[in-house]
Amino acid sequence: MGINGKAYFCKMKKSLTFLLLCFVLVPIFGQTKMLQGTVYDASAVYPVVGSQVHNLNTGKYLFCDDQGNFSISVSLHDTLLISHAGYKQALVVVDARDFSRARKDVVLYHKAFVLPNFTVYGLNATYEGFQRDVASVKLPDSYKNLDDVHLSKEDRRNATYTEEAPNALKGTKIGSPITWLYSAFNKHEQTKRLYYEMESYGDEVQQVPLKYNKELVAEITGLEEPELMEFMMYCRFSYYDLVRWSRERIIDNVRTKFYEYQYFKALQDDEQ
Repeated sequence: MGINGKAYFCKMKKSLTFLLLCFVLVPIFGQTKMLQGTVYDASAVYPVVGSQVHNLNTGKYLFCDDQGNFSISVSLHDTLLISHAGYKQALVVVDARDFSRARKDVVLYHKAFVLPNFTVYGLNATYEGFQRDVASVKLPDSYKNLDDVHLSKEDRRNATYTEEAPNALKGTKIGSPITWLYSAFNKHEQTKRLYYEMESYGDEVQQVPLKYNKELVAEITGLEEPELMEFMMYCRFSYYDLVRWSRERIIDNVRTKFYEYQYFKALQDDEQ
């Protein structure tokens, strides 16, 4: 065979290979499947009932059932948007592994953590009603002590000291034991302390998805779904702890829980 014949043979071989790949890949990319899964809360790992699953490629959407389960038609590389009130939205691209398994579990992270107590009042919708219910209401004297209203901090301090001598023990166990016991054990006061503590962490709240996620747990344990989600349900770290803990402490706690989990599974296997 001459040089021209070899070149022609190589060219034909490449063309046939390309055509063969087209015949193989076209049915895969055009194929649709029913993708099943469950939407979980990322920290407590309980099903998030009523989550919305939206296929951005087809426009179809549905709501999860009372167990957090969903089943939606997808093609390879479709993008799903999962959302629920109070949680950050999650974008999931259906990769080849998810498509072949026809299953994808999703975790959602909290958008907010603690809200202070508040009261909702029903007001008259008319202008006359607003004047009567709101505009003409006489505010209590305590509002005079609010910041930027009338008195500065120094003025309030001086006004307080003119009425009574400064008390270094005020607010302590010795100075006011009843008040201290109330603030220590009252549920409302505990909620206030928790709110201010969580507020003090600031950016740490936004770091929770980076510090604790399925990829990290899978890397530490070597587990794959569905056992991966089973183990995360076994852990059930509180959102409060995940905000406070560093990434290193989270890793240590995951490892500790994994040793407990393996021991628990071994006991179950022995019983069977």
